[in-house]
Amino acid sequence: MTPHDLTAIIGRIGIHKNDVATICGVSLKTLYSWLNGQHSIPRSVSILLCAVDTGAISLDWIVDQIETEMRESVDGL
Repeated sequence: MTPHDLTAIIGRIGIHKNDVATICGVSLKTLYSWLNGQHSIPRSVSILLCAVDTGAISLDWIVDQIETEMRESVDGL
């Protein structure tokens, strides 16, 4: 995936860059380094965002997974 491809997918799925970073499990700085071509985009990120872009995985499902993970980590403290 190229930075142009990533930009296009972010535009099509219509979410803020902060949310994209959260979904990908990275900082906003890392996301911008991908968008600027400073670092290559990991294959796992490409697969995840392409799956969202094509509708194979819903954003709601991803958000549910993140929230569940966060609850479980808080409960484990």
